[in-house]
Amino acid sequence: MDKLKVFISSRVNSPFTKLDETFSLEDLRKYLRKELEAAKFLDQPVLDVVINESNFNSTIKKNAFDDCMDTMRSCNIIIILFNGEAGWDISGNDSTNGICHEEFLLAMNEFSDMTFAIDITGFFVLPADGDAKTRNDLFKKDITDSYIPIVTIKAKTFPELKENILQQAKQYILRSVEKSFQTQKQVVAGSSTFGATLDWSKLSYSQREDKLKETVEASFKTLKPFREIIKAYHAIPDNMSVSDARNAIGRPFINEHDLILSRKEKSGVIHFVAVYGNATEMQVKNLVGYPDLTVIKASFGYYLWEKNMHIQMFFLKNCINPQTIKTRHSELANWLSSSREESKIIARAGARYSILDAMNKAKETKGI
Repeated sequence: MDKLKVFISSRVNSPFTKLDETFSLEDLRKYLRKELEAAKFLDQPVLDVVINESNFNSTIKKNAFDDCMDTMRSCNIIIILFNGEAGWDISGNDSTNGICHEEFLLAMNEFSDMTFAIDITGFFVLPADGDAKTRNDLFKKDITDSYIPIVTIKAKTFPELKENILQQAKQYILRSVEKSFQTQKQVVAGSSTFGATLDWSKLSYSQREDKLKETVEASFKTLKPFREIIKAYHAIPDNMSVSDARNAIGRPFINEHDLILSRKEKSGVIHFVAVYGNATEMQVKNLVGYPDLTVIKASFGYYLWEKNMHIQMFFLKNCINPQTIKTRHSELANWLSSSREESKIIARAGARYSILDAMNKAKETKGI
């Protein structure tokens, strides 16, 4: 069977300066590769661990940076050994990101759900000034601002450190396999038309819209972080590219100031849009009416935030049956807890309510 390819991203020659023994990251990387590739499932080896010490094959026509990026793209799982160093400057003029930083950015841009980090910064002494420190600080900021899983490793000796990191790497790989199975289950569910999926496929637009709204409200009204926030539920009964389906909800945020008059909550409104089919970032933006918006792509679909009026909308894609909508609930809940956006979204909802309340008060002003 095809092996899972695991890419280990880190510096290579950097020594562990805070251990009594003399070891480098290269020693750790080679140990991880040997141990992970020795792992078997049903007596078959299952992992191919990629490290640049032995896997890269740069030629005169292809520089090391491009070779590194292409090698990463061929892998299934990325594990970052973060020791605080951004790596060598890829331009050679001390003005761009280090190679480790670039590997991290590629991983986040192209397969963030399969990217994991292990923090080993406590075992290294880094430059206190100069271009290297500047690159390191930029790398650290991006790592800190991301929401990838990252675990700090503690150890007193190199053998203990190696074993702890190996065990954490195995946990990350198992988590990746679980995610892959979950994703495949959704693909299979979407390709096999039976049960509720078959029933929903037979519905008219209006009937399907009612089913979507009813189901998404039943699932998302219990979303714990937003219990005290006004929520509005909508449905698009086809792909968002189909204008007749998309136009059914119009621009639902326009009448929010009326909605808050009938609600006891004093925060919100946040919109949840169940899309029966697919959606793109541009289609999501066009629903609001102009492109200068923050749109974040996630496993559940898209989160949209308009920065001036604090309009907030979640678009839940491929809602083909009730079970898929429950999956979207889980995905969104996980994203809220891991992305560090939860408290910000709640704060934006409070700001949105203040704006809507001010609009209602302004309507009562006499003499205008």
